[in-house]
Amino acid sequence: MNSLQAASAKPWWPAASALLVATAVLGAALLIPLAFSDPNGVDPYMVRLSIGSSVLLVVCCVFRRTQAMRPVLLAVVAATVSFTVLSALPQLIVDVMGQRATSGYWHVLGVTSPAGDFEVFWASVAQLVVTAAAAALALPLLPRDLRPHLRLGRFGGGALLAAVLGTAVLVAVVMALPATWLGRLALQPIALGRDMPLLGPANALQGLAQEVQFRGMLMGSLERVMPQRFANLSQACFFGLAHLAVNYEGPVGPFVPVTIGVGLLLGWVVQRTNSLWPAIVIHAAADVLIAVGVLPGLYGF
Repeated sequence: MNSLQAASAKPWWPAASALLVATAVLGAALLIPLAFSDPNGVDPYMVRLSIGSSVLLVVCCVFRRTQAMRPVLLAVVAATVSFTVLSALPQLIVDVMGQRATSGYWHVLGVTSPAGDFEVFWASVAQLVVTAAAAALALPLLPRDLRPHLRLGRFGGGALLAAVLGTAVLVAVVMALPATWLGRLALQPIALGRDMPLLGPANALQGLAQEVQFRGMLMGSLERVMPQRFANLSQACFFGLAHLAVNYEGPVGPFVPVTIGVGLLLGWVVQRTNSLWPAIVIHAAADVLIAVGVLPGLYGF
């Protein structure tokens, strides 16, 4: 019996309860202002989600009996706070620099900031830094047997094969989709040459951060207290809900439920290869391909 199988014998309800409470609190933080105020007045950076998840984590750190809930809440904090930084920092950079960029890419997140490629890149770097800092908090906050199984220390032959095959399938699918389905006539070489030197790495960094958050911290925590298949299903559902929270309107809205299936598949790959790196590579490739082949048509930039 390996360490994860042994750990799954522990009570599962604290982790499950933490996930349900976090979902309820964050859902209320998101929906109540929309129901009782002008939607245009709601902050575009989802600061409420960060505050709500952080308060839950602090409460669980105060009371020793809620120690088993901390790993899941720490993963939720990593996701929400890093997203707030990711979405707010471009506007802050623009304000500080006193200039307006021309790229409309950032409207993907529903942010009306005039942020361009430079701002998006540094915001993505900041998101990864915040995610790494949240992961590092597991050391002082959690006992050894509750720390998430991140799987960052291994990248063997099976993991490499999964990364290559998964990326190849993604490229084939995106290239096979009729351009008119995606609201565009064709790929735009000029726009790609202008944006991809910064947006390509930015999307890759965002994929890395999200894999650490969901398949690393969240799934890696749930696996400590429940069977792997249930841990994978739980993280995938929360992965989809998280995307629904930040993309609840706009042209990408109908695509959000697909993220649950993507989360399941990436979680399965991580568990089968015992490495987070195939999911990181596939997720990064997917984000870049979506930025190249899907979003320009949907948003008209």
